[in-house]
Amino acid sequence: MLNDVKPAAGSPSKAKPKEDATWNCGWWDFQPLSDYPPRPVEWSNSSVIFTAHALQPLILARHFSSSKQFTIPSPPPLLSNPSNYDPPTIITTSPDDLWLFSFFPGKGKDGLCCLWQRGIELDNWTVKEWWTFASNAGVVAANWLGGPREWAIDPTTGVPARLPIRGPRTPVSHPTLLFVTQDHRLIVCYLRYYVPTLKMFSCSLLQSSVASERQPDNSQSPLDDVGSVRICINAAIGTTYGDPSIFIAMRSQVFPVPLSSPTPDQFPLDLGLSLDMEPDLTESYPTAQEECVEESIIEISEVQLQFDGTVMVVSSKNIPAIENASGRLKDLCFVCQPPVLERLHSTVHLVASFLDFKDYISLPVSSMKCYPFSKSEPTTVGERGSWTVQPEVIRVFDSGILAHVTPSKPVHYDHGLYVSIYDISGTQPRQKLKQAEITIGHIKVLKIPELTDDDTWEVAPIFSPVHRIGREVPIDAVVSPGQNLLCAIFPSPWSSQMSIQKLPRLPGSFSETSIPPLALAFVVATISNRSTDDLTHALSQPSMPPSEVAQVLYHVFTLLDRHSSGDFALELGLTIESYRSRALRSSNVHDRERADAKWHTAHDMVSVAACNAIFNDCTDGEEYQTDLVWQMIDLSSWIMSLLERLVKECILSSDFSDPESPDSSSSSRIARALDSPMFLHLVHPTALQNLRVSLGHVKQFRNYLAGLTPRTENAQLSREVLLDLVECSGIDVSGLDAILEKLFKSVQEFNDTEVRKALASCQPSPSMQIPLREVVNSMSQSPALNKARLFIKSFEMVDGQPHIPLDHLQKDKSKDVVSKGLLLHRARGMNCLRCGGKTEYGKDHMASRSILVWEKSWARRCVCGGSWARIDS
Repeated sequence: MLNDVKPAAGSPSKAKPKEDATWNCGWWDFQPLSDYPPRPVEWSNSSVIFTAHALQPLILARHFSSSKQFTIPSPPPLLSNPSNYDPPTIITTSPDDLWLFSFFPGKGKDGLCCLWQRGIELDNWTVKEWWTFASNAGVVAANWLGGPREWAIDPTTGVPARLPIRGPRTPVSHPTLLFVTQDHRLIVCYLRYYVPTLKMFSCSLLQSSVASERQPDNSQSPLDDVGSVRICINAAIGTTYGDPSIFIAMRSQVFPVPLSSPTPDQFPLDLGLSLDMEPDLTESYPTAQEECVEESIIEISEVQLQFDGTVMVVSSKNIPAIENASGRLKDLCFVCQPPVLERLHSTVHLVASFLDFKDYISLPVSSMKCYPFSKSEPTTVGERGSWTVQPEVIRVFDSGILAHVTPSKPVHYDHGLYVSIYDISGTQPRQKLKQAEITIGHIKVLKIPELTDDDTWEVAPIFSPVHRIGREVPIDAVVSPGQNLLCAIFPSPWSSQMSIQKLPRLPGSFSETSIPPLALAFVVATISNRSTDDLTHALSQPSMPPSEVAQVLYHVFTLLDRHSSGDFALELGLTIESYRSRALRSSNVHDRERADAKWHTAHDMVSVAACNAIFNDCTDGEEYQTDLVWQMIDLSSWIMSLLERLVKECILSSDFSDPESPDSSSSSRIARALDSPMFLHLVHPTALQNLRVSLGHVKQFRNYLAGLTPRTENAQLSREVLLDLVECSGIDVSGLDAILEKLFKSVQEFNDTEVRKALASCQPSPSMQIPLREVVNSMSQSPALNKARLFIKSFEMVDGQPHIPLDHLQKDKSKDVVSKGLLLHRARGMNCLRCGGKTEYGKDHMASRSILVWEKSWARRCVCGGSWARIDS
């Protein structure tokens, strides 16, 4: 972007400080912004960023914010002849993240479309269908129909509400995809329920047309001239809330039809003409560039998709075109505002941005136009009102170059536009020349339809690596699902690199009364079943102190409890994700260790709940499934290991000093020790109840095996293993259960506010110290705990180093995160992108058939709620 970096005029003397470096831009720096077609980038709701390879017909994918990267498998035509196709120009994922579509233009051949279906893992994609389109009928725009209804939340009360469905209903098809092609047609592509083959039918967008599944519309759009053809080069598809209409906006360009060269058989080589003939310069012919002029109108069409009980029918009718839209079109998109209480109907606006390079002798002029849509009332019963385009609203950007325009999602019932504006010049302080990035622009939020700056939002800077100065600017961008980050891609033909920028945010205080805007975004993403990785990225920044992280999570838990009576596993998953991301990004050793302890504690708590669920599935009254004995032994072993660590922490933190001693240093030291995240197992009511239930499962399973008479060697071995596991642990299960039962009566008196604060900070609150201190001291003096067996294990004496205990975190790395058994590496396992745990659950074909019934609970998600990814071989 920056074509010139140099110090300001003048040579500084030795006594004066060095002057700052300046940079300036030329029109060629912004030329890639107007290229057709733009390089696609897609940020799915599962936080996977899809981009096109710079030179090859490949789709690259990267999960944010992990380092997981993979390539989407290619359909057979691309595998056999990759040189016949260009990189994809369209990449789009369905709202439920189960389908992926892309279009690959052909090099002088038909273009290729492909539809992928996702498996259990985020990186497991298989080709569902592929087909071809003619070279002059490629896909320009695509949009999905029939997605789940969106959620919005009131920023003052924090009450979420579900918005009306957008566009037409699709009761018999999933997925349902709309295409706008270069030959001005709308194609409906879908899979009928219980029908394995893909179906398509289309209608014309240049004239009124009706088509159905049984009677497709095969009419062709006439050419404007025998020597030219109109091609749609840019299009947008829009739907609105509570209305079945589909809006199509198209921008066309006229291209000359190339004349075929004559063959030697048609004309002889000797035409009898003199070789001394001079060319006739009296007649001038237009060049190809003069003939390929972009039209100055934007054509609008309204489409209806209906189902009459038997077949699907699509109809189109034209809306008067927008005539005064001259200039090089950059972005074209529809913005829909959801209905609120005082406005029962939603509004639709068409936004277009332009870059005018004039004669390519100066910087381009960027402008934006907004066209509101209005709907008239129906005149008769049964009719629908007609849509018309209202007068435009124009804004010209005098300072800076408008680069990207992206509509915002209705998180707070409001709507607007994110716009990226690049600076045309700037300075870089001399003392900061060695920094990695410099500011080259800013991101703003604009109001609709006024196109003025929305001052309620902050302005976010745009950073660019210093090594890219004078080379390139990001050419396209996409907003993250939680509207917290923006991903921009560069036009380099040698690499597919991206840049992550922060979006503008609403200023909010972190108090107990006001709700932080980030907490509202967390709630909407959670109840919408979207990934929160981009929102957690804000909590993991070193600039946000741990107290503010706990405050955000506290408001999130409060709103979730108010909405759906709370989901303990769901809240623990957000806690794990937040503190693990802080541990991975923290440069302070103390903060990193503290965050590690917090997310491991939350993971242990959710694992206890998962173990209880598995025990319940494997138990029929007092009987157990005999073919799952070893699986339940693994669960019992993990539960006993957790209890050992917990009681040892209590013993080490107990107060052995005289309570009447005037020395207070010991008391303060003990108070600090009781802030350990592990003590949350004892003071959180739900966590303590789950721990008691798991202890009861181990006790019942131990008594069940002890009462059996083993008849096989395997049964005898399993019985002895579990008995040794419980009896040699140093814990009297019945005695510990009596202590936890007494503690549970005390923790039930905590109010919901204190419990949420403790879970948000993942440590006991100050008000929980009194009952916690009592149970810690009682455990240290209880005869139910054998301290010698707890702290000195027989296997630790083998190497003569009893003072070096085995780290449980290191041992857990080789264990299955779901079944708590050892990873056997018999099959290609899965890795959780939230907690990093590994599993072979459901991948081991040697497992019994009964385990396949209840393993479906963790098929899509890890025990922490994270998504699965395949472990690379």
